[in-house]
Amino acid sequence: RWLALRGRPEEARGALEQAQGMTGEEAVEEVRAMTAAAGEAGQAGPLETAGKLFQGKANQRALTAGLGLVLFQQLSGQPSVLYYANRIFDKAGLGFEAAVGVGVFKAVMTLVSVNLVEDPKWGRRPLLLFGTSGMALSLAALAAVFSGGAESANQAAIIGCVVAYVGCYQVGFGPITWLVLSEIFPLQVRSAAVSLATLANFGSNLLVTLLFEAERAAVGESILFGQFALIAAAAVAFENAKVPETRGLTLEEIEAQMAGDDLTK
Repeated sequence: RWLALRGRPEEARGALEQAQGMTGEEAVEEVRAMTAAAGEAGQAGPLETAGKLFQGKANQRALTAGLGLVLFQQLSGQPSVLYYANRIFDKAGLGFEAAVGVGVFKAVMTLVSVNLVEDPKWGRRPLLLFGTSGMALSLAALAAVFSGGAESANQAAIIGCVVAYVGCYQVGFGPITWLVLSEIFPLQVRSAAVSLATLANFGSNLLVTLLFEAERAAVGESILFGQFALIAAAAVAFENAKVPETRGLTLEEIEAQMAGDDLTK
């Protein structure tokens, strides 16, 4: 694609034949589709591009999937759980050690996701569904731990639930959301779509962060984390229904899939 968009079609065709095993005719068609899509994207102005986000089945489906992912990513409690975990770690006298340990653990689990995302047995959807399901179970367990009140809650159990939550988040929602966002939008609207999704992500993060402490004081930890568990469960249903599998597909094939009848293939 990089070669095709820089006026080097012969090298682009050679790269496709070598890297993806395409025939010469298939490579010619693929390069033609790439350059045509890029030409359409370059002709539209900013307002026209933003308007196209809401036009056409493929764009509307991609927008629904993208915005849903970034909103569920934050509304399922990601900023709040880590914020609360830091308080628990400080109480246990493990502030610095825990911060380093969580950071290393997040990096390790992200590497696990990176290694599985192109695996034929896994891919984007399975990692998302597995990770988000694990988040929902971890949050439900956290709500159960707090059911007797914050003062009587077992700190080791809280830490275990938080670690499980973080691991599941880093396998699924953390890295996969942004990977899917970079793939599902057609080239003509990608910049506007990713900008909108990023704005929604940071806005929802701010909202959850601002409301967390007030809601915790009003309803208690058990109900609060139970609420996050329900949102994570809703996210699993959303991912299953609205998020396509994009592993092994070109951007043009993904666009065709978004315009089709079955997003799960």
